[in-house]
Amino acid sequence: MSAIVVASLSMAVMADGVKAPKGEKMDAFKKADANGDGKLSLEEFKTMVKNDADKKFVAADTDKDGFVTPAELKAARAAEHAARKAAKEAAAPAVPAAVPAPVAPAPAAPAK
Repeated sequence: MSAIVVASLSMAVMADGVKAPKGEKMDAFKKADANGDGKLSLEEFKTMVKNDADKKFVAADTDKDGFVTPAELKAARAAEHAARKAAKEAAAPAVPAAVPAPVAPAPAAPAK
């Protein structure tokens, strides 16, 4: 699943275009589920996700039954989170290996 396709699934978008706070994601799902069957058709999904909804729906509908369930949406969000984290780690500058401090030469033995 492409991180680009799923990117905005990490935050549900309400019909008015306002992003839902983290705790309200499932409320957004329930609100979008107009017929209350516990899954979203493409038309219902489009009320929750505005940008690239068709692509995001196809990516989230992993069993290809034409509906997105809460479990599929949760999995899509988790995959997006993992992809975003991996991309962030890959883009982070490499930490240079520690350079050991120079070792001072041992003091010379006194001449006899």
